[in-house]
Amino acid sequence: MAAEQTPSIVLVAVDGTVLAQLIHAATTDAGADEVTPPLTAGRAWTSDRVAWLRDFHRVRRAGLAGPAGEEAWAVVVDELVVGSVRLKHTDEHGVLEMGIWLTRGARGRGVGREATTAALREAASLGASGVRADTTVANPGALAVLRRLGFHLTLSDDGQDVRALLLFDPAGDYCICK
Repeated sequence: MAAEQTPSIVLVAVDGTVLAQLIHAATTDAGADEVTPPLTAGRAWTSDRVAWLRDFHRVRRAGLAGPAGEEAWAVVVDELVVGSVRLKHTDEHGVLEMGIWLTRGARGRGVGREATTAALREAASLGASGVRADTTVANPGALAVLRRLGFHLTLSDDGQDVRALLLFDPAGDYCICK
């Protein structure tokens, strides 16, 4: 039995065409709570949640220098949009926050690790000194990816939230922060 290959992913700017594909991917193969804040009662996709997702990506087209201080890309595997990754300014000088969501069909195949690595390369190319990600103990997939990529994980006082931090060395390479 041959080993399964990790898919090659590309981060793509979210123009109108890609946005339509991103919304389709989200509404057909991801939970609304996995992609949007809890804007409406229940966990289903609603017109309000779709509108929020559309507006979220439209505003972020201006990039990190834009009004949101955030940039987002579609995660594409074999010409299919399977999620989104973003980088956002934080109050910590030079540290960008990263977020990601993937369709159910893309999970467990190495796509999250590859998309996170691509986002780290973007952050380094933008001159960031590091990247942080916030998640919960209930997200073992994210925790595994963050650990594997060398992030330092810190558990909140209540034991539910996790802050992950990866600092870059001056050459833009990753290093484990302690």
